[in-house]
Amino acid sequence: MTVTPAPRLREELELITGMDDLPLIYDPATGVYHRVSRSGQAILQKLDGQHTPEDLVELVRAKDPAQREAFRHQLDRFLEHLTSSGLIEGSELPKAGERQGRFRTSRLMPRVVVSRSLPKILEPVARLLRAAPIGLLGCLVALISVSGFLTGGWALFTQGGTWVTLELGPVFTATALQLLIILFHETAHALVAQILRVPVRGLGFAMLFWFMPVAYVDRTDAYRLRDRKPRVAIAMAGITSDGVFCGLVGLAAFYTSGFWQDTLLLLLTFQLIGLLINLNPLLPSDGYSALEAATGAVDFRGRSFAYLKSVFGKKPVPGHLERLTWQKRSAYILYAAVSTAYVVLIAALLTQGVNTAVQDIIARTS
Repeated sequence: MTVTPAPRLREELELITGMDDLPLIYDPATGVYHRVSRSGQAILQKLDGQHTPEDLVELVRAKDPAQREAFRHQLDRFLEHLTSSGLIEGSELPKAGERQGRFRTSRLMPRVVVSRSLPKILEPVARLLRAAPIGLLGCLVALISVSGFLTGGWALFTQGGTWVTLELGPVFTATALQLLIILFHETAHALVAQILRVPVRGLGFAMLFWFMPVAYVDRTDAYRLRDRKPRVAIAMAGITSDGVFCGLVGLAAFYTSGFWQDTLLLLLTFQLIGLLINLNPLLPSDGYSALEAATGAVDFRGRSFAYLKSVFGKKPVPGHLERLTWQKRSAYILYAAVSTAYVVLIAALLTQGVNTAVQDIIARTS
């Protein structure tokens, strides 16, 4: 990678202080946020097309040749990273950033954007809710959500027990209602983001590891929120919405019978399984996102898979993962390996379960 003799950052780049007061570079051409260190932030101020790398080394004023050489090595790697990311004038944008249409891929997850209109639709509601005491409102909704999951679980346990219907009518109706609840789940993420003035970029669906369909809203701009609590609130908004609906469905299941009770109990089964999946930190779930936000971790999952790919693919480790402690290296490899094994196991179980269900339905209708 060739670095410009006197590098200059592209003019349209935005230098901000975002999550946990970290310096970030926002690239509007790709929609990507790039994290930089405190020392890197100081160097960015000098990338004006007037300072060569040699000039930057002189600014350190280190008398020890070894220190100067070490700094020059770090500086070269930093400039190479900026250049490969397309942040230096004259450098090419990464291929992943060249495509800003409705379809794109990242981390083995093809994504299709269905709508970019949610911010405009949700703003009137968000404007009203901003006038309320947000902390109190959040606690109240969280309490209702927890009560809802408990109500739904109790209804399933007392009204259904180990029962699961495979009748086509309840299955199709419950599936349709679950898809509607998923839409509200994603809208809840978007609404909280809108209230916090970091509108989502789009609503769509993705295929996790190319086989597991998941809905999503792109809440990348939550990186702009410096405090952890609002980022956790955005991550947990969908699960909170699910809890409210779970409570409503559970209450309805107590007062219905026949077709509708079968449908509602099956719907509760979907919702409680969804809760377990959404809280699972081995998946790119809401629970994982909330945990990452609460601990201040930066893309732990992405870094884990990047490091594992470098190690087993015998490729150079990315610059930002070069100087890791053995504890972090071990944690990255363990997390990526266990997550991959988990997804493979789930894929096998789903395949077996679908085959069993299809065979049972065929046997019932033949």
